[in-house]
Amino acid sequence: MKIKGHRFLFLTLSSLVLLTSLTACSRPQGRTGEDQSSTENSQSRQTKKEAASTYSNLNSNASVEQVRTILSASIDQADVNDFLKQVEDYNAVTGSTGLIGTFEPYQKKEYDLEKITSLWKEKKGDFIGTNCRINTYLLLKNKIQIPSIQKDDSLLFMDLDAIDKGKLLSASDKERFTTLFSKVKTEDTQDVAVHAKKMEEYFKQFTFDEEARMLSVIVHDNLDGQSLFVGHVGVLVPDGDGYLFVEKLTFEEPYQAIHFTTIQDCYDYLGTKYQDYTGEGLAKPFVMDNGKWIGTSATD
Repeated sequence: MKIKGHRFLFLTLSSLVLLTSLTACSRPQGRTGEDQSSTENSQSRQTKKEAASTYSNLNSNASVEQVRTILSASIDQADVNDFLKQVEDYNAVTGSTGLIGTFEPYQKKEYDLEKITSLWKEKKGDFIGTNCRINTYLLLKNKIQIPSIQKDDSLLFMDLDAIDKGKLLSASDKERFTTLFSKVKTEDTQDVAVHAKKMEEYFKQFTFDEEARMLSVIVHDNLDGQSLFVGHVGVLVPDGDGYLFVEKLTFEEPYQAIHFTTIQDCYDYLGTKYQDYTGEGLAKPFVMDNGKWIGTSATD
């Protein structure tokens, strides 16, 4: 089954599971045999590229300090510190579930979400934690010029609940956050190029940083009119001869920092990992680098 629609993860009523499937940087819950085969083929093509990559969940002082140094070369130190406070807080609660401290050869990993959720709820109560969009904003809030324009924050209800309960952003930062990750109107088509143009037109109003880059996976939704939405997002910075990509996988799932040899390797990682964020009558997800479409859908 491919996921249709957008809104996300922690609601428990079965009738709302599908409705809440994309807005928390979540992942699809299942696929048909045909879909599974397509995914496996794409993942097989990606294996060689990932072989040279290393990753960590930042579950050690050494990896945190390593990432702090790399990020601080491109991002304000205070913003890096705010981001890493969230990393350390999450790992202090969930690190015992097998999160990786050192940087190891990249491999796809299934995290123990049942145990993570239990530990988090016991410690944090009804504060859901943070997701990809919140963490990206913490890092890039002073690197992106965000205009005061009309926006639609209807798909950000869980993000905003987390921001309020966690006291994560000021009122002005919340306004800028919802503008950056606004739902964007689009056309009733499965043509990725049409949707990419809509997102590029929206992001033209912003000024992005060329060193600390926002990489996003854009998903198409027709649940409440035709729209586009940042379904997943992270931050890419230079790291010596390569690049470091940092992301929070979902509200539940951990942080990942991944060393890539090339930017294209990171594009391919995002395109493969999130290719099933789609459904019947919807366009394929596509990857954007800052405000520009990279030129292929997430399954190409």
